[in-house]
Formats: sequence, C-alpha cells, structure tokens
Amino acid sequence: MSYATMDHAGWVEENNGYWNEGNKAKRGFTPRPAKLSTFQAKVIDICGMVGDGIYNAPINWDRVKWGNPDSAWSGMWVPWRDGRMSTFDGNQLTKLVLLAHEARIRVEIQARANGHFVLSFFPRSHDGGCTGRHPNIEDAVAAFRRWLPDDHRISYQLPAAEAAA
Repeated sequence: MSYATMDHAGWVEENNGYWNEGNKAKRGFTPRPAKLSTFQAKVIDICGMVGDGIYNAPINWDRVKWGNPDSAWSGMWVPWRDGRMSTFDGNQLTKLVLLAHEARIRVEIQARANGHFVLSFFPRSHDGGCTGRHPNIEDAVAAFRRWLPDDHRISYQLPAAEAAA
C-alpha cells in the first residue's frame, strides 16, 4: 500500500468526529472540522504522505489551526513534532516541496522549539502576482535553471576519473 493512495483526509474527518463527540461537553470546546474543505483535505493529504501515513505523522492535533474554510486565502497551520526533514534518505523535505508545487500550495516551515516546527500552508493559483500564484514543479525547475548558471561550481560534476572513462 502506498501512502500516496490513502485517504488521509477521510481518516482525519472520522477522527475529528470522534474527538468532537468526546469533547463537546468540555469547557472552552472548539470543534474540529467534521468535513474538511478541499484545501484542508489537500493539506492533510500532503501531511499524510510526508509523514508516512497521517496516523504516523508527528502532528500535535491539539494545536492545529484549521483556518477559515469560507475564505479563499485562509491558511492552515500544522505543528510538527519531529524537527528533522531531509532531501533523500527519509525524503520528507523533498516530498513536502514536490507535493506543495503539485497542489500549488505555499508552504512555510517556522521554527518553534527544539525539535518542533510549524508547517504553514496557503492556497495559491497558477496565475497572479507573487503572493497569489505558485508555480508547478516544472515551472519552478525551469526558473531555477534560468537563475543558476550551468557552469556554477555547486553543480554536480562526475569525478574526473569517471568522466574520462
């Protein structure tokens, strides 16, 4: 089973319903969304894929800020209790970046405490100004390729012995 095909949002909706039912009598009760907006569902799916299953993701559910589903530009904030992400071995960071570009969702990583950060998500579009649009991965790579010179020293080169062979 692939985490890319799981219904992470459905799992959260079901669990939010149980949580709401079990906590509604508590003082200061604020319900969690029983039905996620399209944007919220995308964010949860991203978190589930990055976290190897939404039920495994190191999310502090009591501190999730769901945003305003009635606003086209409202964000969502997800506290992440594992302060590590990487690009290849355990490729959570790569998945986060690629999924954000695929969904055209702006993601920001904000430090909170040792080993904790918050992932903030904001919906974007394919067009508009800098704060309204978000490139897909192809457009982002093309812009990066235009920005970084082909002969820049950070560009990977085969070791001389391998290149000569």
